[in-house]
Formats: sequence, C-alpha cells, structure tokens
Amino acid sequence: MRQAIRTTGSSGEAALSHVAFKGNDAPLYSQIAEVLRQRIGKGVWSRGETIPTLKELMDEFSVAKVTVRRATKMLEQEGLLAPLRGRGTIVTAEPRKRRPLRVETKLADLIEMYSGDVPEVFNLEEDYSSPIYHLNDGKLADEYFHMRRIHSRDGERYCVISMFIEKSVFLCSEDRFRKELVLPVLFTHPTVEIARARQTMVISKCGIETAGLINICIGDPVAEMRRVLYNANDTVIYLADVIYRGDYISMDMELRP
Repeated sequence: MRQAIRTTGSSGEAALSHVAFKGNDAPLYSQIAEVLRQRIGKGVWSRGETIPTLKELMDEFSVAKVTVRRATKMLEQEGLLAPLRGRGTIVTAEPRKRRPLRVETKLADLIEMYSGDVPEVFNLEEDYSSPIYHLNDGKLADEYFHMRRIHSRDGERYCVISMFIEKSVFLCSEDRFRKELVLPVLFTHPTVEIARARQTMVISKCGIETAGLINICIGDPVAEMRRVLYNANDTVIYLADVIYRGDYISMDMELRP
C-alpha cells in the first residue's frame, strides 16, 4: 500500500513526499506507529513536547481518525506517549541514545573504533567450514573455524555476524575468540600478522531470518558488510559477513580534492 505522507521541515512548511509503507501485512496503524516511534527516537519531539494533533496526523498520513488513535494508543502502551488534559498527547520518553558504528576506510581507524567496545555476544553456531568464496576475496586457507553470533548493546540486538577464522589463528587464542569480540583479539594478538584488509558494504532489505534474529521488520533497511583480513602471504585469515541494523550505521568520509 502506498500512502502520501506529509512531512514538516525545519522551516515549518509542509512538504508532500510519497512514501511507500512497508510491503508486508502489518496493519496501517502499526506502520504509522513505527514512523512516530522513529521520530521520538531521533529527537524530533523532545520529552514533554506535544505531538501533532489527531487532525494533523490524519492529514499527514491521509488516514481515518480511528487509525491514528490506534497508532498513538500503541505508543502510549509502550510508555512513549501520554494523553494530557488540556494539552493533547505529549512525549514521555527520552530519545534513545545509540552509539553509531562508523564505516571506516582505514585499518587503523577500524582498530580504534573497536577499542573499548564491549557489546553482549550471543553465539548461535560453531563448526569447521569454509566461507562462500567470492572472486575478489583472494587466496583461501585450507581450513577455517566458523562462528555465527549476534551482537547486542543495552539489550538491543544490532547485528548478526558469520565469521571464518583461519584454523591455526583460531587455535592461538581459542577461548578468547569464543568469548570476546574477534577483531580486537586479532588486532592485539602478538603472533597474528595482518598485512592488509578490505571491506565492501551493500545497503539492502532485511530478510525473514535476520528480522527474527535482531528484532526488526522484514524489509527494514540493513547494511551488509563483508570484511576480509589477509596475512603477509595474502592468504585470508579472517572473513566475516555482517548484517547491521540500518539505524546503527553511520558513514562519515573525508572527500579529497
């Protein structure tokens, strides 16, 4: 279903933008609630501020009053909104503060980003297997240890990662690799040499399995990252396919003249 959503910019002028609601079976009121939820999360309305009236929201989303009421009621039950006599509906929650994950283009910056980062780690599966080979991945080793896990911060799951560590490298620090973030272990291990690294990123839509693992909706934006580390012989010692929630990724690049 396509709806014309009227958005208000910083100048206060309404601008019409045609937005396609998620192509799934979620009720329209639930999809509107998600739009409002995201605005609260991004700080569009601060705590104690009154959100637009029912009539204004009806006009913005081109829906009936009952649909808007069900959407705001959902957020009231979540503790994000509250009706206040004489004022309308106010925001009752602070915007959620997330630490965004930057997309780095230098190995040194990637190492720095992971320094001190201690998310919760949930292991899903482990085995000895080889990654699916891509033509530009380079030379593969004979055997890899595979781990699939979920990373979470402040109770919110933000990525699912499938990683392959060259067997001899894995056995150098098996216990730490199983319990800690893998990249900091690789970067600081005295016997592991990283000669070069590369990564690719594609913005795509969340599939059914990933949606269930990181608690987002099918079709939500995600960033798919493939990260590869090589030793001095140009052999792959680490390869990871990571799927991040779209709202956890931040890209900040310096443009050279």
